[in-house]
Amino acid sequence: MTERRGLVATALFAVGAAAVVFACLPGAWPCPLRQGPVTSAAEVPEVVAAVRAAAAACTSGDAAAFAAATTRDHRERVTRQLAAVDATLDARSLRAIGAEGARVDWFAQPMWAGLVRGRRAVVALARPEGDGAQLMSFVWDGHRVLFDGARHAPNVRSSTAAQAAVQAAFERE
Repeated sequence: MTERRGLVATALFAVGAAAVVFACLPGAWPCPLRQGPVTSAAEVPEVVAAVRAAAAACTSGDAAAFAAATTRDHRERVTRQLAAVDATLDARSLRAIGAEGARVDWFAQPMWAGLVRGRRAVVALARPEGDGAQLMSFVWDGHRVLFDGARHAPNVRSSTAAQAAVQAAFERE
């Protein structure tokens, strides 16, 4: 009987200790991205993974995967753009977006500039056609890096111009 009470007491102690430990765990983890300038994709593998996850979701038309890989703000912007042409953010439109963007592995292109500040990251990659840069934004949500959008910057044609464009992207927010 004493042995049984000892086991019950030990089990209760273990459960109580686990509750204290879990209560102390953060609801959001610190941003894993190294702060400051970024000069290559190798420095930001989480960013590369985020854009590839978003692209894969588009290519497959998987709305749930797209939602998991992108920010709410990005999805709202895409929804507004699609509404302008009487379309919705669904599997069909995601596949169309994926077909357009799937032709380029953006991180195989030269990175002209990048910056991580706080929970945000912006990179500028040379476009393969030589028609400027592709600016991409990312956000750490406390658990993972999410794709927050991309835009073509046709006037950005050098690393110097890319650095200014990346800096301007942070100033707009």
